[in-house]
Amino acid sequence: MTMGEWTILERLLEAAVQQHSTMIGRILLTVVVIFRILIVGIVGEKVYEDEQIMFICNTMQPGCNQACYDKAFPISHIRFWVFQIILVCTPSLCFITYSVHQSAKQRDRNYSILHPYIEPGQATHHGRGGDHHARKLRNINGILVQNPDSGKEEQDLEVKEIPNVARGLTQAKSAKVRRQEGISRFYVIQVVFRNVLEIGFLAGQYFLYGFNVPGMFECDRYPCVKEVECYVSRPTEKTVFLVFMFAVSGICVLLNLAELNHLGWRKIKTAVRGVQARRKSICEVRKKDVSHLSQAPNLGRTQSSESAYV
Repeated sequence: MTMGEWTILERLLEAAVQQHSTMIGRILLTVVVIFRILIVGIVGEKVYEDEQIMFICNTMQPGCNQACYDKAFPISHIRFWVFQIILVCTPSLCFITYSVHQSAKQRDRNYSILHPYIEPGQATHHGRGGDHHARKLRNINGILVQNPDSGKEEQDLEVKEIPNVARGLTQAKSAKVRRQEGISRFYVIQVVFRNVLEIGFLAGQYFLYGFNVPGMFECDRYPCVKEVECYVSRPTEKTVFLVFMFAVSGICVLLNLAELNHLGWRKIKTAVRGVQARRKSICEVRKKDVSHLSQAPNLGRTQSSESAYV
């Protein structure tokens, strides 16, 4: 990946934590951007650009070098880390999409709720102030209508609907609270998934490479006719790089756990079980409706007696 592509990913991550992230989340972003994206994008490509060319085995058998390289490195270090960065950043990118979508929905909902109302004492004129034939609009029960008589006094044109406006403001406020709760719940979920991915890649890196890149690798894979010795280019430098990425992954796991602790484990349990609880409530409502429909109607029972049996 080029530095321009890494820059796009960096800006997206900054947008993800600009408004809704905690301080620990901002520190985690700094670790990801500086110690992963920049190091892998700038230093890693130089270190690993000739790894397959300089992987030399002491044999002339065709295909033996490629088979031994595949056995020594099932996936290249640099490609593994690029894949790790993209997948670990995916929950944050999903959070960006969700938060932007919810913000757009909230703006449309506020506009639809508050747009039909005119503030008390305010009239809308089409034309200049000196035009006596200017048309005026007034608010009747939350609906804008055109005034047929433009010669009346302005106070006659005004119909105050303070309760409707207050109800609209209350609806907008409650919708905003629900949106904030949804965004907070999604943020907790994406932190949990991000930590699971970090732990998975940390374990995968250990089982694939360990903590050391050997300078010599013995191989007897087909089509090698016998056991051959293969030599890795810059093994010490790659070992340092490997241990460094292990340390960065460990720091990211600890920061994710610290952020989850900061958010509160009770909130985390609520966020994880929120979808299950919602599905369970929907199923209970449906079962209750089906049970009511399956009951035979009793014409001799009064309305009060029905409510007593429910």
